[in-house]
Amino acid sequence: MKITCYLLLLTVALLVSSCESYLDKAPEAGIKKEEVFRSFQTFQGFIEDAYLCMADPMTASLQSIFNFGDDMLFHRANWMGSMTSDYRQWEGSPICIFYASSILYNRDEQAKYIVDPFLPSHGFGGASPNEGGLSRLGYWDGGWLGIRKANLALENIDNMVIPYKNVPLQEQKNLLAGQAYMLRAFFYFHIIRAWGGMPYIRHTLKPGDNMNFPRLSYAQSSDEIEKDLLEAIKLLPVDWDDTATGQITTGTNSGRLTKGAAYALLGKAMLYAGSPLMNGASNGPGGYVYNKDYCKKAVKYLGEVINMSALGGGSVYDLLPWENYTDNFYMFNNAIPSSGKENLLSPPMIQHARNTQIGDLLNTMGGWGMGHGVLENYVQYFGMDNGENFDPAVYNTPSIDPFKKRDPRFYLNIVYDRAILMSDASKTPPDDPAQLYLGGRDRGGDGKSDTGYAWKKFRHNTMYASNASTQWSPNINRRLPNIRLADVYLMYAEAVNEAYGCNVSPSDVDPEQNCSVKAWEAVKAVRDRVKVDKTQSLPLPGHMYASEEALRTTIRRERAVELAFEGHRWYDLRRWYVSDQPEHMRVDVLDFDKEHSYFKVRSFGKKIFEKKHYWMPIKDSQTQIYLEFGQNPGW
Repeated sequence: MKITCYLLLLTVALLVSSCESYLDKAPEAGIKKEEVFRSFQTFQGFIEDAYLCMADPMTASLQSIFNFGDDMLFHRANWMGSMTSDYRQWEGSPICIFYASSILYNRDEQAKYIVDPFLPSHGFGGASPNEGGLSRLGYWDGGWLGIRKANLALENIDNMVIPYKNVPLQEQKNLLAGQAYMLRAFFYFHIIRAWGGMPYIRHTLKPGDNMNFPRLSYAQSSDEIEKDLLEAIKLLPVDWDDTATGQITTGTNSGRLTKGAAYALLGKAMLYAGSPLMNGASNGPGGYVYNKDYCKKAVKYLGEVINMSALGGGSVYDLLPWENYTDNFYMFNNAIPSSGKENLLSPPMIQHARNTQIGDLLNTMGGWGMGHGVLENYVQYFGMDNGENFDPAVYNTPSIDPFKKRDPRFYLNIVYDRAILMSDASKTPPDDPAQLYLGGRDRGGDGKSDTGYAWKKFRHNTMYASNASTQWSPNINRRLPNIRLADVYLMYAEAVNEAYGCNVSPSDVDPEQNCSVKAWEAVKAVRDRVKVDKTQSLPLPGHMYASEEALRTTIRRERAVELAFEGHRWYDLRRWYVSDQPEHMRVDVLDFDKEHSYFKVRSFGKKIFEKKHYWMPIKDSQTQIYLEFGQNPGW
């Protein structure tokens, strides 16, 4: 009984034994267990190994199953975004971002794909590269393993007595502890936002420990996350290059955890805690409505990031220029995406992420018969280039092309009829346009689109130009940012709007606040980056922020567009407590002919979302090991 409980909180036996074998000896480095935590070099290697517990949906095994809000149509019945799915079907899957099976945990095999500079072979050289490769662990297994690693690190901080290259010992202890505190909070946040409140374990567990940890509420779990991140903020630098330790590896510190990343994660955690679902589940004031106290905390912590950014007058962070927007997601020639000033937090970059994102490709583009399509009801969130919302009434006027004069982000995210799928200068003609009309090559089941659209956030037209096999090109790197600055701006705007109002400067009305940016100004900053032409930015019409309710609607639409297909939508709909509303269960498609002589929105069906789906089910085998640890409602 106790051993089973032990496995619940440390994932499964294979993962634990892998961790323990690392402590016994790192094969390449020849380090014994008692030596691992004595020197900064080996200790940092252990910390960097914990980075690899960060689940990444862009890896080969976990891809294409993280966009399942109201954005995508999935054909496979056992896929969570399909109309007939049951989340239970994913529990035994080795390729689900939530439950990825540890039987695929193969450190030696996957480690050779590591390319990020903050990992051991490129950083301080403390750990063997063979200790990497956790890319197939999902949020549950990877999260609990990462928590164990963070706890091991914090318990051994005082055992580190050998600094690296004569840097002051205390600085390096601070860096190690800061990373460990933040990693523990990071893993907890990704667990609780899917499964709800959890026991907060701050020490390593042993098989003989008495397991009687009750589940905390979501709010209580978030309070514990706040404590960890506040400790991390005290210890982490704004920029590693500005520390004596970081100067040793100047130029290769991108990706290490920083003070700004900790503030961003803390602000996000507080906004989630203050969101209607989490407030209601925690029996907060008013029930399933925003909790203003948590929203004020979100404003405070996200405001610290704003003040470090160009919007707040800082220089640490800035939105990438429009012409470099896609560098947030993919780059060529072995460059690392999500590594510029817009990125605050991203998972490690591994070679698996170079291959095709299965779900974004039609058969034409090497899509392996998946045929996922973007839903018409989601496409309608993409407005017009004058800043106004899209009006589906244009479908009743065939003389108006509904695919023209749209928000420029429409063209970066959506494959629509006649859009260029692939470009190859060696062919005649060089461009291959999509055929998404009824009867077209790319329309209608069997690896094609049923919706009239496909998606392309993580690819360029030239990526698969000559042959589907070029999708494996080592010249392509992809990465999905965990938190980027545009997300921070929109989270801040949401928190300010709910805590203070749409046209209020927080620092003017609350002595606890240190940021003067108004909610609508943060939204405008996101739109200002989007260029309709070389000189004009995407406008934000005044009526869209004339009231708290109007701005709430604007922010939610803006998140759908700016963060499209980045894995936020399902979480957003849940935390807003709207997933079970009819408009978000719609499965609409767009029918039209080759000549575009008509357009018709058609209901393809309805997604299943019951109250129980607001929280992921926990495997029954793990809820039955001790009385205090219960299942989520309805499961």
